[in-house]
Amino acid sequence: MLLARVAERGLGLVSLLILARVLVPADFGLVAMAMSVIVFVELASTFGFDLALIQREHLTREHYDTAWTLQIAFGLLCAALIAALAYPSAWFYDEPRIIPVMLVLAASRGVQSFENIGTVDFRRRMDFSREFRFSASKKIVGFVITVALAVAFRTYWALIAGVLAGRVAGLILSYTMQPYRPRFSLAARDDLLSFSTWVFVVGLASFASQRSSHLVVGRLLGPAALGLYTVGSEIALLPSTDLIAPINRAVFPGFARMTSDPESMRSAFVDILGVIWILALPASLGVAALAEPLVLTLLGNKWQDAVVVVQVLALAGALHAATSNHYSAWLALGKTRVTALIEGLHFVVLLPLVVLLSRPLGLAGVAYAELAATVISVSVECLMISRALGLPRLAYLKGLWRPLIAAATMAIAVVMLVAELAAGALAAWPLLQLAATIPAGVLTYASTLTMLWLLAGRPRGAESLLLERILEISRAARPVWPRRYP
Repeated sequence: MLLARVAERGLGLVSLLILARVLVPADFGLVAMAMSVIVFVELASTFGFDLALIQREHLTREHYDTAWTLQIAFGLLCAALIAALAYPSAWFYDEPRIIPVMLVLAASRGVQSFENIGTVDFRRRMDFSREFRFSASKKIVGFVITVALAVAFRTYWALIAGVLAGRVAGLILSYTMQPYRPRFSLAARDDLLSFSTWVFVVGLASFASQRSSHLVVGRLLGPAALGLYTVGSEIALLPSTDLIAPINRAVFPGFARMTSDPESMRSAFVDILGVIWILALPASLGVAALAEPLVLTLLGNKWQDAVVVVQVLALAGALHAATSNHYSAWLALGKTRVTALIEGLHFVVLLPLVVLLSRPLGLAGVAYAELAATVISVSVECLMISRALGLPRLAYLKGLWRPLIAAATMAIAVVMLVAELAAGALAAWPLLQLAATIPAGVLTYASTLTMLWLLAGRPRGAESLLLERILEISRAARPVWPRRYP
């Protein structure tokens, strides 16, 4: 799953680097305006029928067929709503170019709704190699179309064409890679909807908490500012979305099998949480510390105003990543309503802060509002998950202080080194600044974490778990030489 996400986001990053050079921030802002509306509609029609199939232990064909039928029904409804909102969205943003963009994306959403529901078995049976091939293939098609059209025509339509091509590819691949052939049925609708209704509520709350700032930026600050904020937030959240999301995608089926054994689930939860902290904290804090040379190197000087967005949102991303396996645990326990409440709290705190801070501080104010809302909502969720799993607070935190101290030490060292290089001979060479500071940061983090683990007496935890896995992989990859007989 990590390999799938790395491949997917590797393509996305290469695409972003190329597009940032051939397009302008306003192009990204225009597409982001349309996507702010589209994401809301898509989340509003997302009932998580695939999650319901994974969460249940005993399934029949009726469950799959009903999930596919409902998926099509809500997908077509979603496409119709996107098309209907094209003209009101153009009026709201005072941007008529949004209309054809939303109409094409509405058609692509309708195509996506007919994907084969049988592909959910890739995750349900933990057959992640097939899941990798399925997801990676879709992204490759979208990447090729987007980049080719952007370089050839230098238009924002390349972004739209890439989305459409990826969804058409997903439809075709879902039936060629999975032999299951669904039929129209609603026999198991009551069983599926009892779980999926709260997934729908979570979708609405997630949109409100994650996309409301984009709506405010687009309305108050314009498409160029929204383009800066959108691309800046994508870079800032790379560690939390691309490094950690595949772990949680793989973890959910495992948690779903452990709900009848609370002790095993508690142990697995703490182990996975520790691994996430070890990976996510240095990555997120590293992005924050290297924001300026990172933006200048990847995007160019015209994206300079996105630096503060990357710096602040990377800190918020670290908090999101550090608690990201909570959602998988809530789903496995069947307590999706808790996630909806947490997302609702985030929105209630975020929206007034965004409106209050965006005018005097601009994009920086929006980023600070996101960070403040994240601190509050994450703090509340940590208390709730501890109670739900029966975790003592010390058990929740005892294995996490080492990566936190090591990551903070690394971030301080990197900030000092970047400041030194920026004031010296490498001031005009952000790429060389990255080349010098990234290895130093990795070495600082690894050595500090190892030293703290050894000083603590090499306790059983995330460090030992990762070490064991690395040794297992290295032994499995070791070539077996043929024996020679005299």
